[in-house]
Amino acid sequence: MNLYLFGGSFNPPHLAHKEIIKHFMGSSDLFVISPSYQSPFKLNLPLVSFLHRKKMIKLMLDSFINEKFLIIDYEQNNKYLYTIETIKYLKKTYEDYSIHLIIGADQFNKLESWKDYQYILDDVILNVVSRPGDVIKDSSIHYNYVDSISIDTSSSFIRKNINRIENISKVIDERVLEYILTNKLYN
Repeated sequence: MNLYLFGGSFNPPHLAHKEIIKHFMGSSDLFVISPSYQSPFKLNLPLVSFLHRKKMIKLMLDSFINEKFLIIDYEQNNKYLYTIETIKYLKKTYEDYSIHLIIGADQFNKLESWKDYQYILDDVILNVVSRPGDVIKDSSIHYNYVDSISIDTSSSFIRKNINRIENISKVIDERVLEYILTNKLYN
């Protein structure tokens, strides 16, 4: 059985995240989203609370959340984790599953700086999603490449433009945007 793991800060979640999830959902027996408590690479980035980010993910994905979809609280409960620890937790919890890790090309290019990255390469099936402007630097690592995600955005772009709705309305789910504005996030 196949477990797909998609981790990230989702600060906030946007339509490119949704496209990535939709792309892999059909191949998964279990799809796991793991919002990070705090990325080791973004220690100075102020995040909105885990609960706000989880709620925004649920709002964005409401139409296709089902029994094979899970948003885990593992990193909220354990704080400051590395991807390797989440993978080990999932391998222990879902012993009969092959784990497929989904990362962007930007993260793939930094993979060697990840804690225990060789374990990750040895124990998961790596799925790399293209990102505009990011070119894969190391092709000696085996991975599946997805270049069909066409939405060019980032969470940082949305945060920077939160007061210019016309700049972000096509890259963020309207329910997520309404939630952000109602709760005065990123102001």
